[in-house]
Amino acid sequence: MKFKVLSMAFILGPTASFAQVDEEDEHENEHENEHTDESPSYSYLEISSIGYDMDFGGIDVEPDGYKVKLSLALGDSLFGVIDRSNSGGSFSGANYDFDTQGYGFGLRGDSWFASYTYNTWELSNNEFDVDTLRLGFRDNWTDRLEFNASYSWNNIEDADNDDGFQAGFLYRLGGNFHLVAEYETIGGDLDIDTLTAGIRLTF
Repeated sequence: MKFKVLSMAFILGPTASFAQVDEEDEHENEHENEHTDESPSYSYLEISSIGYDMDFGGIDVEPDGYKVKLSLALGDSLFGVIDRSNSGGSFSGANYDFDTQGYGFGLRGDSWFASYTYNTWELSNNEFDVDTLRLGFRDNWTDRLEFNASYSWNNIEDADNDDGFQAGFLYRLGGNFHLVAEYETIGGDLDIDTLTAGIRLTF
């Protein structure tokens, strides 16, 4: 009888251990999939450094500064956004400022979004309006990494309507904190390239 009990313990012991390991692995995979399957958050506060490379009628300027952006999810399919940037530089020994602010709203799905934003751009006390329509997507590639991209149509006051393209990454540091990096280009008369990098807090 002792021999049978010891034999059963020998057989079941490793089996139970393997079952426990499998259960732990399955739990970890489920935890990772929870983040991967989640739709990207549209409620966040972002603070970034911003740099421009702009061509105004053959004059090249490169202002840099900071940007603050607030986005709020409104129900299951809507969101609102407010953003503001302050930057500046010098040209031919003279300093200048380039400040922007925008207000908008949009529709969103699991991995796509469409938005409209009314923007005001001010370059050294010269102010002009910009209406932007944007169509894009956001997708969680892993539980920590998101890729996003969009196409924009920009109606710029006193200039041609210019197309734009944007691409960016978001990396989750832990909890609700993320690193963000984004590149955007707008062609046409102005020829604007923008690079931002910063931190985002989702809620």
